[in-house]
Amino acid sequence: MKRSQLLLLFAAFVLSTTPAWAQPTAKKAAAGSEDGVTTVIITVSATGEDVYGVTIKGAKVEDIRAPKGWVGISSGSNAMFRTGENPVKSGSAVAFKVMTSEPSAGMTVSFRGKEDVVGEPIDL
Repeated sequence: MKRSQLLLLFAAFVLSTTPAWAQPTAKKAAAGSEDGVTTVIITVSATGEDVYGVTIKGAKVEDIRAPKGWVGISSGSNAMFRTGENPVKSGSAVAFKVMTSEPSAGMTVSFRGKEDVVGEPIDL
């Protein structure tokens, strides 16, 4: 192989592995149930780029609780959380609470950086 082909192959390999390294992660845990409404905690961890926004879709949302320094809004089966000064920093985690009457429903979590989408959505 020519040197230019090897460099191109190496660059393609590096570019294909970079998004997996920078992908934020999310974990789902049910915390408790009262009157048929379950509190589901979604813990978001960041690697690489800081996370300034989290969108959770899938289960019927009854109520939400945003962490300190974050704001949240919900409607139907969507909840969106944003912050300006308290992002999920690389190497740390933040928990978001969603109260739902459908705790076993699948949820999709997506992430935003300061300006653009970060990583790929995660199905929980």
